Amino acid sequence: MERLSAALLGSDARAVLRRLGGSGAMELIRLKEGPDTAPLPPPDNAGAREFCRSLASRVEELRRALGPGALSASAPGVLTPDEAAASLSALESEAKIIIKRRSLAGEEMKAAAAAREKISPYAALPLPSDRLAAFSFIRCFTGTLPVENFKALAGARAGKSLLLPLAEKDGRFVVLGLAERDSAAALASDLKAAGFRPEEPPALPGLTLEEAAARFASDEKTSGRALLRAEQDLAEMAGRISGTLAAVENAALVEERLLEAERCMPGTGSAVLLSGWVPVQETAALRFEMSSASSGRCVIEAGAEEGGAPVLLRPPAWLRPFLEMTKAYGLPGYGEVDPTAFAAIVYVLLFGAMFGDAGHGAMVCAGGLWLAAKGRPSARAAGRITAYCGLSGIVFGLAYGSYFGLESFKKYALWRDPLEGDPLAMVLAAVAAGAVVISLGVVLNIINRAGSGDRLGAVLGRFGGAGLLFYWCAILMLTGKLGTGFGLPVLGAALACWALKEPLTYLAGRGEGGKNEGGLEALAEGFVGAFEGVLLYLANTVSFARLAAYAMSHAALLASSYTLAAAADKAWGPGSLAGLLAIIAGNAAAILLEGTVAAVQALRLEYYEFFGKFFEGGGRPFRPFVLEGIK
Repeated sequence: MERLSAALLGSDARAVLRRLGGSGAMELIRLKEGPDTAPLPPPDNAGAREFCRSLASRVEELRRALGPGALSASAPGVLTPDEAAASLSALESEAKIIIKRRSLAGEEMKAAAAAREKISPYAALPLPSDRLAAFSFIRCFTGTLPVENFKALAGARAGKSLLLPLAEKDGRFVVLGLAERDSAAALASDLKAAGFRPEEPPALPGLTLEEAAARFASDEKTSGRALLRAEQDLAEMAGRISGTLAAVENAALVEERLLEAERCMPGTGSAVLLSGWVPVQETAALRFEMSSASSGRCVIEAGAEEGGAPVLLRPPAWLRPFLEMTKAYGLPGYGEVDPTAFAAIVYVLLFGAMFGDAGHGAMVCAGGLWLAAKGRPSARAAGRITAYCGLSGIVFGLAYGSYFGLESFKKYALWRDPLEGDPLAMVLAAVAAGAVVISLGVVLNIINRAGSGDRLGAVLGRFGGAGLLFYWCAILMLTGKLGTGFGLPVLGAALACWALKEPLTYLAGRGEGGKNEGGLEALAEGFVGAFEGVLLYLANTVSFARLAAYAMSHAALLASSYTLAAAADKAWGPGSLAGLLAIIAGNAAAILLEGTVAAVQALRLEYYEFFGKFFEGGGRPFRPFVLEGIK
């Protein structure tokens, strides 16, 4: 990364920012006014930014009102914020009229449907809908009555009044009761005692109940057609203005980002100061872009690298699938080693060691290649990683002599079958591989510490030079390659370096004006750290024994499937279907179960035993200022 600073005329600032946003190659640094920058603070444009956010929010609200047809992948042109606001206001006014029509039609249809449903039981009666209570000699009762109470009441009132069941709904009869005026009070009393609920049918002046029911049904259809037309008009409008809405939204988002960028630039009244981080390989092109956008009216300087530089990882194409694996742990600090290549190699080899079978590896590789070629874009990186892991499984399968676990191929093993011979040799080989991986992590930590200026950590730290010396001295002593007369003093010296590292760091900090307290704490921390370092090296090394354990479990699962197949063939004859199914099921289980286990365990070893030695993950990602492709 390189820090570029440019002094620009205020009138050229927008043009330069637009050019920078199009290139996407600079992360802007928010500068404050001061003697080292510019005397005036960046503009306070909070109101303008709020206006842009409001504009984008109104676009979303209009899209929701119009429906999915208002979505658009691209904008037909570029609008200024004022043009965008005027266009959006016009569209909102047009949409408001149609939306109001839809709302009114919906309400009218709902009311007509409710009235039609309510009057439908009475539709066959030739009675005036608006004068049921206006008869001179007869009184009408309309409402509902529990089904179980109707027969008793009808029988009790026989000859005295008329009760007609019109329809049944929810366990109740819709009834019409007719009684002469002098007996109406008695009928009303009996109805109330039977659980009668009065309910007046909807009325229309001058129409009978039958005519009113027909009118309500007609009104419902008319309102439904009006609602459908309004929906169609909205759908037509949504498709017609989708591009314009996208242009308005883009204008709002672009303007908001430009306003945010302007908050990073203090000025003098007529000029502004812009500063940002740029990848070194982009510096020359970006200088040209800035100079071209300002017609040469700018002064550009490259500043010295300071703290806080962002990190941009750009591995080669074959390593890019593993970039997300690295990012999941974190980003290296600026100037530290990019661990992506080491992570890829270590992960693939660890997976293959646990999943060693040439046939299974070929199937996994084929599946990965298919996923990388035909899968969704988000899954293609995983497909490429799977293909690499499959290739590693093939290589280790050749070493183990494993081809779908077939016994006849084991004699062609380049090394040995995991289940044959002394299992301790497999475990020792796995631990030796772990020692190499751990040592690589320590070496990378030494490089990182030296590069960051932490010389004490690079030399004396438990994952520094003293740590590497301790580790290999202990390994050589345990394997009998180094005598105790020389080895023990070296181990003691390495442990002393670990214990003294924190106190020496504390003293170096005091000499540079650091804190004057904490000497005892630093000493205690050094001794505790030395003890912890011994345990970490031991535990991390032994942890790699799982490579042998899972390689043997893979082979054992395949062997058990062939044992089951042999038992089935013994019971049902050679080449039995049951035996074939046992072999297929065993291989499928080995691929799915052992493949998942190997993938998880390889990642665990990489993160804890390898990355834990050198990779703190404290880097800050590079976030360039971008205007292109907002929507």
